[in-house]
Amino acid sequence: MTISDTPASPGISIDALLDAHRLNGLAANPTGGAVALVQTLQQAPAAEVAEPGEPADGDAAAGDPNAGDYLTALYTVDEVPARLTSPLASVGAASVDDAGNVWFIAKRANTADDAAEDASLWKLPARGEAIQMATRPGGFSSVTVRGTTVLATGPIAHGAYDEKTHAELRDKRTAHKVTGILHDSFPLRSWDSDLGPDRDGLLIADCSATDGSVTDGSATDRRATGDAGTLSFRHGPVPAGRVTGVELSADGAVAVLDVRRLEEKTTEVTDIWRVDIASGDVRVLLHAAHPIDYTTEALSPSGRFAAVSEQTAWTAESNLQQRSVLVDLATGTAQPLWPAADQWYSITWLDDDTLLATSDYRGRGAVWIGGPDDAQPRLLAGGAGQPYHYSSLVTAPEGVLAIRSSVAEAPHLVAIDTVSGDVEIRTNPADDLAPDGRLEEVVTTAADGTEIRAWLALPSTASAAEPAAAPHPLAVFVHGGPWGSWNAWTYRWNPWPFVEAGYAVLMPDPAISTGYGQAFIDRGQQELGGTPFDDVMALADAAIARADIDETRQALAGGSYGGYMANWVAGHTGDRFRCIVTHASLWDVTTMGATTDNGSWALAMAEQAQTYSPHLSVGDIEVPVLVIHGDKDYRVPIGQGQQLWFDLLTFSKTPLDAHGQTQHRFLYYPNENHWILGRGNARQWYQEFIAFLHRHVIGA
Repeated sequence: MTISDTPASPGISIDALLDAHRLNGLAANPTGGAVALVQTLQQAPAAEVAEPGEPADGDAAAGDPNAGDYLTALYTVDEVPARLTSPLASVGAASVDDAGNVWFIAKRANTADDAAEDASLWKLPARGEAIQMATRPGGFSSVTVRGTTVLATGPIAHGAYDEKTHAELRDKRTAHKVTGILHDSFPLRSWDSDLGPDRDGLLIADCSATDGSVTDGSATDRRATGDAGTLSFRHGPVPAGRVTGVELSADGAVAVLDVRRLEEKTTEVTDIWRVDIASGDVRVLLHAAHPIDYTTEALSPSGRFAAVSEQTAWTAESNLQQRSVLVDLATGTAQPLWPAADQWYSITWLDDDTLLATSDYRGRGAVWIGGPDDAQPRLLAGGAGQPYHYSSLVTAPEGVLAIRSSVAEAPHLVAIDTVSGDVEIRTNPADDLAPDGRLEEVVTTAADGTEIRAWLALPSTASAAEPAAAPHPLAVFVHGGPWGSWNAWTYRWNPWPFVEAGYAVLMPDPAISTGYGQAFIDRGQQELGGTPFDDVMALADAAIARADIDETRQALAGGSYGGYMANWVAGHTGDRFRCIVTHASLWDVTTMGATTDNGSWALAMAEQAQTYSPHLSVGDIEVPVLVIHGDKDYRVPIGQGQQLWFDLLTFSKTPLDAHGQTQHRFLYYPNENHWILGRGNARQWYQEFIAFLHRHVIGA
């Protein structure tokens, strides 16, 4: 498949990639269409913020204290998309009510004390300016509006029984400069956030009554309830645990909660609860018991059923599996949904008798459609022959809207005909990016006879970094997860800046990758460095067998589980790869499970860690390694990167350079997490990564 045969194509530079307007999500508008969430780069206050498709006004990286911040704005989904929210505020979540009013959570991004400001709740009428509906200490985390019910989540202080006591307790903690958190359960933190002392709770308001009469004029009450004319929230009932998901019925009468709780020692599970908004009645619908876990996908339009994902967790005895079930909200009875299907689905409802779903599918994505009683859904869009991935399905009165992308196309808006499956490209509220290169498929057979595949991104013309058109040096990118697939556009680990620099980039889907059925996951789940490693190497061998790839100049890189694989490869391939790049990577698997925020991993990895921990082979590493890690990474804690760095310097047999210094490097980010999110840091990440390849792969 050729992406571009036109040398005049602008390609994708690092700056073009990082400065692009990004389509991140859709919120359904019951009155028609949707609202798009578009991520944009914060510009200097004096600069005019560019619309999608226009160049930014000035250099975002020069002299702008906010240049590293990405903000999310709301845009209309029209022939000419229009920005709905301020360019100096970032939207965290949005919901559109039955009248077409857009409710959203936003935080200003241009204030000197920005870090101390809490996200407020706003309402944007169909005509007119946005109205601030509520502020509260700690802000809001999510919002959904159905009927006259406004259902939000937000942090609630331990011991608070209403918004007034919540504000008082937070004020007291702030006044006394108390930051310590006393824990009595696991985990202490999640991804890049510390857990506690607050916990996310339910905040319920009636948007037909906004007189603010509960305030007595005190500063605490104004902070808790907002100024006159705004919403007054009451605390909803929440079972013990952390609220990780909320769905609200179309009439606003019933909420379904995902509540994460500690089952035993360090093992967490998620129960599904039903909450009656008016009475406060709470009852459990699905009670999880490890290794079985649940996640709510969507409620049917009538509010009768919830589509729920049922997972079997990864343990030493079981592989991660996912099934779909339908739960009757009145009776709590559950029945299998599409029992003959063999994919992991993300589900929404078209109507009470029809469900839509997206999934990974053989290195691509697919949209599926089916009824509650069908054995499996039928393919509606995508699939074999179409290199597209779909997400954010929104059922609108005029049809189904979705976000579509591919490895070679940035996310854009499409409409899908639910009868024919025809896909219509709609005006993109974000930027379209045009790689100058070719995307081809590499297919081979694994050692066990399984067909395996990868995407290969190639330069279409000679570049300044690589004067000869071919053969090209090869960079192999191993994806994270390990449950994942190279099938969609990404702004992190994007192959096209590397292609512009002259490299061919191989993106393999080895064992444990999603979209190939459960058996493909089962091939490698209990041997992280076994079959997946063999698959990566088999696909790399197939790539270098091509005439346009230089087998003498190869590098391998990966992040998270891909970083684990990079570390494993470093200790098991001698000098085949001229260098290794490992980001947010697992190194000592015997200790990683006890320090991550996912407590179940320690038991799941314990047995195979004795065989498949990369640190056991550090003495066999003989090529330069670039280690990249963020200090705020709680999924793969910084200690993994620190131990890897120490072990490389102490025990690896990589030769010193001509000056007697190590050839290894550590790119450390004190304020980043599992992902490098700041614009300036992301730019440095690409530059240092490519420079490391240039030095060791092509000798630049």
